[in-house]
Amino acid sequence: MVDIAQPWVVDSPLSTRFPVYTRANAGEVSPTVATPLFWSQIGGPPAEQVWKRVLADFGAFDLDEFRADAIDIQGMLHGYVYLNLSNLRVFGARMPGASPELMDRTYLGERPDVPPYEPHPDDAKPEYTERILATVDRVFATEHRDDLVELAAEAERIRGARPDYSALSDADLVALQRERMQQYRPFLYAHLMLVYEGSLVTGLLETTLAPLGDPTLVARVLCGLGNIASAAPSAALWRLSRLVTRSPALTAAFDAGLDGVLDRIAALDDQAATEFRAGWEQFLHDFGSRSAMEWEAMPQTWETHPQIPLGLLERMRLQPDDRDPEAQSRRLAAEREALTADLRAKLADQPEALGALELALRLSGVFMPARELSKSNLIRVLHEARLPIRALAQRYVESGLFHRPEDITMLREDELDAFVADPASMVPTIQERWAWHAALSEREPPYIVTAGEVPPVTSWPLRSEPNVVPARSGDALTGLPACPGVATGRARIITDPADCGDLEPGEILVAPMTDPGWTPLFTSAEAVVVDIGSTMSHAAIVSRELGIPCVLGVQHASVRIPNGAQLTVDGTAGIVTVH
Repeated sequence: MVDIAQPWVVDSPLSTRFPVYTRANAGEVSPTVATPLFWSQIGGPPAEQVWKRVLADFGAFDLDEFRADAIDIQGMLHGYVYLNLSNLRVFGARMPGASPELMDRTYLGERPDVPPYEPHPDDAKPEYTERILATVDRVFATEHRDDLVELAAEAERIRGARPDYSALSDADLVALQRERMQQYRPFLYAHLMLVYEGSLVTGLLETTLAPLGDPTLVARVLCGLGNIASAAPSAALWRLSRLVTRSPALTAAFDAGLDGVLDRIAALDDQAATEFRAGWEQFLHDFGSRSAMEWEAMPQTWETHPQIPLGLLERMRLQPDDRDPEAQSRRLAAEREALTADLRAKLADQPEALGALELALRLSGVFMPARELSKSNLIRVLHEARLPIRALAQRYVESGLFHRPEDITMLREDELDAFVADPASMVPTIQERWAWHAALSEREPPYIVTAGEVPPVTSWPLRSEPNVVPARSGDALTGLPACPGVATGRARIITDPADCGDLEPGEILVAPMTDPGWTPLFTSAEAVVVDIGSTMSHAAIVSRELGIPCVLGVQHASVRIPNGAQLTVDGTAGIVTVH
């Protein structure tokens, strides 16, 4: 019997200087119990070192405000990843034009269970404001982000340098993983810095548009920006889906079922099949690093588990031609141009406000695509760091030591050398930790915790007994409006994009969370409803790019809404009505 009351393998003490933590956003990045390998290799201390440097370089903190030997920006509690809310509140207190309360609304929405902000004497100091203002000046003067294009080229170079893993020893594979993780650090730095820089841009946009009195303007102005890296896989899969729909031979290959479809296509000798094979190989080369739960140590990426994107392609080929994501993006871009022309006309006699609008529009076109490109870059390099460990684990599956490659994720990164030296000795530890992991996975972590006031894990509710009231006809569930528009259709509850076979054209995707591994499903959905997320989360960005009504932060939507229920999703007002 596993004692789940003890700290998880990689738990760390919570901060008392920054005592309030939340699962908001963290639940989107890491929805399940974190594996020891993920936290010790990718998240936790490795990410914390870079993150602290980003906050210091941004000007919002000094490094000595954080504990040198612990994590303060993140949290790990009984295996669940948390984001430090107190840290965000201090950021808001020091940011000109922001506030702790604004940070709460940005990341949490309107929730009654959020403890009030309690100021600390060191929270608001003028020296931090001065440093942040210097960063604001730098960001607002930015014309382009060619550095992200250069990092994209470096990510492609690293991808092209992938060796033959079969020629490497076990120790070589571990060493290669460590080399790639060192190469990953500047990619992580660039992405985290862009998250904060991007918040300055959206803040400017919100401040500029607020006097016009239309709460939908910000989302509408951010629609159809184009060149959004996280939407690119949808466009690539769509092109493949149209090849299938136009070719009787390819259609017959898919109609026979996904099992063996690539083998059937390989046996075809016609132009459409040749074009499909080339397009599929290019898709896996360009986007094979994407997956659900893409920060984990061994996610099911599209390259290692190609049946997942094949399933997404299967859903997509059933869509009519007018769902073309690139056509949708062009339509949204035209609507955005018309909207911005109208805004310019309204502010024509207010030169200061018009100047602020022009600046916000220019910066949105620079920083929103750059933020998504930075994420795509780092995931691509992270994929190259994880593949050697997957190759190592696969050897022990083939030898009979492991049941599955994921067994290796129950080890910490600093245990890999001991594992390579004596693999069999670690098997009991791996088995024990899997049982522990399963027991923790049965629990629903608190949304908000405060250091010193954490409820015992044995009191956390069981996921199998959710303490929520099912939605009934006439109920209006509220959340954050992410992409304007109204759509009505049947709810399709999906908890894993690998199991999306029931999603039909015209249905509404309801999910606990989404990340780039879900993106192609958006093309098949009439609207999107997500349990958690913020205005700059993945679901919001991709919905705006594809023009799909989207509401985020609808608490327990994927549990409360019955599968197949008729819904109306109002992405303008942030309301989901159950019929």
